[in-house]
Amino acid sequence: MTSLKKPDKERLIAALTGEIPDRVPNWEVAIEAEVVKEILGRDAGSTLAGSRGASDEVYFQPPMNPFDYIEICKKVGQDVIGFEALWTPLKYEDEKGDIHIVTDGRITSFDELDKVIKPNWEMDYKPRKKYFDEYKEATAETNIGFFIVTGAIFQCSYQFLCEFNQFLTMMHSNLEFVEALMDECVKYYQKIIELAIDAGATFICIGDDIAFKSGTFISPEMLKEVWLPRINKLIKPIKEAGIPVMFHSCGNITDIMDDIIMNMNIDCLNPIEPYSNDIFKFKEKYGDEITLSGNIDIAGPLAFGSEEEVKEEVKEHLERLMTGGRYILSTNHSIMNDIPYENYMAMLDALFEHGIY
Repeated sequence: MTSLKKPDKERLIAALTGEIPDRVPNWEVAIEAEVVKEILGRDAGSTLAGSRGASDEVYFQPPMNPFDYIEICKKVGQDVIGFEALWTPLKYEDEKGDIHIVTDGRITSFDELDKVIKPNWEMDYKPRKKYFDEYKEATAETNIGFFIVTGAIFQCSYQFLCEFNQFLTMMHSNLEFVEALMDECVKYYQKIIELAIDAGATFICIGDDIAFKSGTFISPEMLKEVWLPRINKLIKPIKEAGIPVMFHSCGNITDIMDDIIMNMNIDCLNPIEPYSNDIFKFKEKYGDEITLSGNIDIAGPLAFGSEEEVKEEVKEHLERLMTGGRYILSTNHSIMNDIPYENYMAMLDALFEHGIY
């Protein structure tokens, strides 16, 4: 039993590639700072720096110290450490000559796009390479792997670079500009992915929120025409390098599973929000073709219930989803600060009891 709690990247790789691991892996895109403090008994920050958005500092903000992250993995049984390059760091220079990252939706025309400072080696890529080197070196003598979350070509465009409603409106009124803006994001993420491949990442998570709880932000037809070819540009070199790909999108993606999600050549889908999607139907229909990750509700027992209620939810998911492999236990978002530490531990206790093959 003790060995089953030890991190092992091969366990996660097996689950991602359709093999049967020793147990169901557990993975969270982020564990926030207050829970980290409970795990380690000291402050160490969030495991995913910058995950809440961009600021003037995010484009060079260092991730968690890899040795702190490794210690967390050893305590919770997670097989990988990782960091993010989610937000495309387009920048502008103000009247004083100070440089700021674009977060206010100011890019609404070709003229404004032409004025921005594009990502460059010294400010954007070199710091990321430094983090890859640090994480690779820190994990070299362990069984722990590392990942990166990147690729938000759609979300970064509507959340930071261009105002949400205006961006979606221009999908119909000025598609040429929208595509140009997204293409700037593609260029940034392609370079980040190149660095991740060179570093030997265990897997790469493409994270791009494309849906409300009720359905996709734009029509499935337009999503397939405008978004899918660009996201596939990011996925293609990862797959050619033999590295598994996870795709993360919040919201209801049920109606695009057949026509879009299953045409992305991904290995894993995350986080499969329970109030928008039926993970058990996904397992029944797609379980032999794609790994499922997530669905433990952060607005359910994990946040508001008893430890026993948490264990029951986890047990049900394991019993119904782990058969045949291709399941990774995780929440439908992350381990946020308002999730009681005891409930997080109860989630893991249930995994170690019921998640063994």
